[in-house]
Amino acid sequence: MEFGDFLIWFGLAYFVVNMVLNLLGFFLHRHFEQYIDQELTSVGQALDEEKLIALTVEVDQNHYFCYNSITKDFVCQGSDLKEIRERFRARYPDKDAAIYDGDATAVATLKSQLKDLKKQNENSIGI
Repeated sequence: MEFGDFLIWFGLAYFVVNMVLNLLGFFLHRHFEQYIDQELTSVGQALDEEKLIALTVEVDQNHYFCYNSITKDFVCQGSDLKEIRERFRARYPDKDAAIYDGDATAVATLKSQLKDLKKQNENSIGI
C-alpha cells in the first residue's frame, strides 16, 4: 500500500468515524434534553404540592414585598410581619411561608418581629 492510498483510506475512515460520533452525540444530546425536561417537570410538580413557600423579601419605604424564592412570583406584601402573615394566609390558606432571603435589613427586622410574636404567644398560654 502506497502512502497516497493510505491517506485516502485514513481520510475515509476519519470521515465515517466522525459522522458516527456526531450522530451518536446528536441522539444522546436529544435524549439528555428530554430527560432534563422530564426531571424539571417532576420537580416543579413536587414544589407545587409542597406546603412551604420560601420567600424573598424586599423593602420599599417601610413596606415589605414578598416573592416566591424559586419562581420569583409576587406572593404578598405588608407593613409588618403580622400583616404579611394575614395576607399570605388569605392567598395560600393551605401553605406555610418561611423567610428565605432578600434585603438583609428587612429579613432581620421580620425575623425579630417573628421572635416577638412567639414570645407574646408563649406568655399568653395558660392565662
